[in-house]
Amino acid sequence: MRVFIGCLLGFIAGAVVSYFALMVGYSVYVDLFKVHDQDGGGAMAMGLIIGPLVALICGIVAAIVCGVRLAQQR
Repeated sequence: MRVFIGCLLGFIAGAVVSYFALMVGYSVYVDLFKVHDQDGGGAMAMGLIIGPLVALICGIVAAIVCGVRLAQQR
């Protein structure tokens, strides 16, 4: 049960942190390079498609890493 809870918390933490980091990185990129997004399509794609996909992948990786580390501690 401890491994399952660790995997679940690792997934949530990995997904939230990676989504936040990706959006902050995108905002910094847009500000530094003065990108002009006329209709907001790039920001919508980043926030609604690319961001959640990357967060899902990073969450799965974080859950696997946390699960393996907790399973090895027994």
